[in-house]
Amino acid sequence: MSKIAPVTTKNHIRASFRDATYTSLNIGMAESYFCAFMLALGISEVISGLGTVIPQFIGVLFQMFSIRTFFRRYSLKNRLLLFLAVQALSMIPLIFIGWLKINSALLVISVLGIYWASLLSLNPPWNRLIGHTVPLMFRLKFFSIRSQFAQTSVFIGMITSGILLYWAKDKGYELQVFVGIFVVGFILKCFSFYEIKTNHNDYDLAPGTEHRVRFRDFLKNIRHTDQGKLILFLFFFYITVHFSAPYFNPYMLGKLKFNYLEYMVITSIAYFGRVFAFKILQKKAKSRHINKLLILSTMGVATSPLWWALTENYWLIILIEFLSGCYWAAFELSTILLYYQKIDDRERTSIITYITVLNTTGMVIGSSLGALFMRYLPAEWNQYLVLFAASTCLRIVVIAFAPHVNFRGRIPKLFAINRTHGVVPSFGSIARQFLKDDKKPRDEDKK
Repeated sequence: MSKIAPVTTKNHIRASFRDATYTSLNIGMAESYFCAFMLALGISEVISGLGTVIPQFIGVLFQMFSIRTFFRRYSLKNRLLLFLAVQALSMIPLIFIGWLKINSALLVISVLGIYWASLLSLNPPWNRLIGHTVPLMFRLKFFSIRSQFAQTSVFIGMITSGILLYWAKDKGYELQVFVGIFVVGFILKCFSFYEIKTNHNDYDLAPGTEHRVRFRDFLKNIRHTDQGKLILFLFFFYITVHFSAPYFNPYMLGKLKFNYLEYMVITSIAYFGRVFAFKILQKKAKSRHINKLLILSTMGVATSPLWWALTENYWLIILIEFLSGCYWAAFELSTILLYYQKIDDRERTSIITYITVLNTTGMVIGSSLGALFMRYLPAEWNQYLVLFAASTCLRIVVIAFAPHVNFRGRIPKLFAINRTHGVVPSFGSIARQFLKDDKKPRDEDKK
């Protein structure tokens, strides 16, 4: 055990908010522009789109290894520090690639694979750490407020990098700015390392408190429990989402020819929508309504690509992205809270890892299918718009098989209330329908 005095829950939570700020600034400034960085190096649009997904798949393969006995000998805090250090160091090769203008998709994807391997390996021990330090009754508020810090920081980071890249492209300093962005990303990761090292308790878990679930047992039981049905639904939903999602950035930068300033506004407005939604959910959401919130948020996410396919108007795309950000905020909050509700604390490290593996596998499958779909479309067709329309249809089909939902009774009521909104329900109507108090809680809410 560490001889350092234990950190109080209040100090731990405040440190978590600061860590969220540093991490999310890096996401906004650097991680959100990995695709743009590959395009600036001269890598093709499709490879640049896949280049944001393939490294994540490499990451989950390593994450599977990170929960084995070799790493579980160390405390949660030491595991976090190890993976965070590797993630910080992975920014250094990106700095040299940008400085030397190395046009190698394989090299960039390999470095990003290391980045994502360390990032995804952070998640299981971090979730376990939160389970130890944040009381159950405060978790909804904790994640809502922390998400507001995070999404605001992403928004600020994206604006900063977008303005710098817009200025630099006209002057021919685009790659030099990317180098500076990655240097700042390295510094931010060092700040996160400091917060975890100095302001988090070092948990040496007693033998038997952390149970490793075998992957084959996880897959064997996935269809027979409420937890498994939720995970399976999200796996197929991620496939349909990433059938088109990786190609929205190349669509804006390549097809629509938006400059970095326009691109920055569109991508950052989605994070502003998340902050707005988290503020509402923090005040209105109830723990027993999380299942319903998940379903309605997936319906909003499902219909977003349809609007991308129907308009190229810049201001309408901004509005669509704001609403999409609201839906994604509700989706992310509901999924993480459902994981905490349905997963035993002793098995959380293993189960969260396997969930990440399935979700990332779904992303890779969806992205690969999307790339093949675009490749074999007739050349005279508008490939991006057909892709977005197809993705919308696939998402709606998957939602029809979602667990915990009586669609026969709920969908007609939902669309009757949202007649003026067409096929996309507003976030306000989602809040009114699925966050209001029920007079009689259902059996699943009692659980």
